[in-house]
Amino acid sequence: MQPDWDNPEDLPLRFNPPDGWRTPDSQWVSLYQGFQPPPGWRPYSRCPAAPPNWPWWEENGAAWYTFFRFHSPPPTRSLGGWFALGAAGLFAVMVSPFALGFPSAFIPGGIALVALFFGVRGVVRTLRKQSNWLHGDPLDRVRAWAEARRAEELPRLYEKHRRRSVREPSFAEFETSMQQWWWREMPATSAN
Repeated sequence: MQPDWDNPEDLPLRFNPPDGWRTPDSQWVSLYQGFQPPPGWRPYSRCPAAPPNWPWWEENGAAWYTFFRFHSPPPTRSLGGWFALGAAGLFAVMVSPFALGFPSAFIPGGIALVALFFGVRGVVRTLRKQSNWLHGDPLDRVRAWAEARRAEELPRLYEKHRRRSVREPSFAEFETSMQQWWWREMPATSAN
C-alpha cells in the first residue's frame, strides 16, 4: 500500500520552523521535503530571521524508513538465477567427494567450485546494482523525490487554478500566491 504523501505523518521529514515562525501548510511541507533555504531566506514578510545553521528538517520517525522501503527497487529475476547457480555449486562441492569417490571427484568438484564462484559473484553484483540508489546522502534522495513531485504537482495545480480564475495569472504569479497561501500570508479565497 502506497503511503499518502499529502499526509504529514507519512512524509519522511518533518519541517522544523525557527521560533516565532508560522507553521507552513502541510502541502508546502509535502512538496518541499528537504528544502535547504539560502541564507537570509524569509518565506513571508515580517518573518524573524532564522538563526544560522538552523536544522530545518528532522526525520519523521518510522515514516523515514517507510519512505526508503517504499522507494527501494524490487529484487530482480536474475538474483534467483544466480542464487540457484551458487546453491547447485555448493551442493555439488559438498556431495561429489562422497558420491563419486576420491579420484573421480576432481572434475565434477572443479566444475562445482566454478559454479559456486560465479553464483556468489552474480548474487553480490546484483545486490550491489540494486542498492546503488542508496549510496550518497539520504536527504539528497528525499530532495530529488520532492523536486520531481513539485515538477508534476505545481503545473497541475496551476492549470486547475487558471481554469477557475477570472483573469489569466502567470505561472510565477501563481507560485507567489501559493507561497503566500502556504505561509498564511493571505486568505484562502485570494489564493484560490
